[in-house]
Amino acid sequence: MSAHSRRMFATVVRREPVDLALACHLIAAEAGPETNPAETTRALDALATDTAALLAARRAAPRGRGAAGAGTDTGAASGAGAASEAVSGAGATSGAVPGAASGTPAERGTAADAGTDAGGGTLTGLDLRAAAEALRESLGERAGFAGHESDYDDVRASLLPEVISRRRGLPILLSIVWIEVARRIGVPAYAVGLPGHVIVAVGAPHENVLVDPYAGGEIMTVHDAAARVRAAGAAFTRAQLAPMTPDDLLTRVLSNIRVLAARTDVPRTRLWAVELSLLLPRHPAVLRRERGELRVRLGDFLGGAADLTNFADAVTTVEPAAAAAARHAAAAARARLN
Repeated sequence: MSAHSRRMFATVVRREPVDLALACHLIAAEAGPETNPAETTRALDALATDTAALLAARRAAPRGRGAAGAGTDTGAASGAGAASEAVSGAGATSGAVPGAASGTPAERGTAADAGTDAGGGTLTGLDLRAAAEALRESLGERAGFAGHESDYDDVRASLLPEVISRRRGLPILLSIVWIEVARRIGVPAYAVGLPGHVIVAVGAPHENVLVDPYAGGEIMTVHDAAARVRAAGAAFTRAQLAPMTPDDLLTRVLSNIRVLAARTDVPRTRLWAVELSLLLPRHPAVLRRERGELRVRLGDFLGGAADLTNFADAVTTVEPAAAAAARHAAAAARARLN
């Protein structure tokens, strides 16, 4: 990535609202500078067009017929006292849902005018079940987006242009595709960061349908989400269903790349993932130590020593032992220039 692209990334991640697609594209530019953001945008727009048409068809279908009316076991939260699992939240409205956007007038009409089928939640007139089913049919069935176990060992599964091209990726990147397509058709949606697995909530924190993009957009109940968390060896709490912020999402995308690069011993990939992480509005101080260690390993002894010293200065009062170790490593790095 050029210095200009990095400056663009730093600007994009501090804007409100954050353009997730562009931010993820700029991450991918580190691995493949030939990528074109316009192509990523066009691909997402085309997926949105198909999804909008499916949602309009579901709206036009007679009530009680069609895929949108199938079944009543959904992840929709329908308020306190409802028979289905209710997702308690801050009572946000559709206009304040993270990841939502107004879309074009035509897109807003498609979403807002959707009818309410049995078993589907509603949010200001939007049939959440129909929207979730349209996303599943368009992205999961027609386009073939889903995950595979081998993707966890492939950095391409964390790069948005590759995910769009290959129709495969990690849960978090597939969730970003779902969110970006939903945004384009005026459907509120946000990412839910379960331990080890990101899913999508179509709707708002107080009223939604949960879907698993990694499983092709399979609709989940809250019980399904809880079972997944417990299967991962963690206790389930309702707080785990809270919306992830764009900063959370981008941090997790870059962390996945860092972890894979560390496991496969690709220090240059790990370094650029660390450097982009440091451009996010919030990041842990330990990333500066990690960058320093990587720079030293790659032969930038002075730059690495400076990072290690900055880390030591930042944590000296709260982690004196870590600060002392970082200063010792900085001195050793400078000595290698003699």
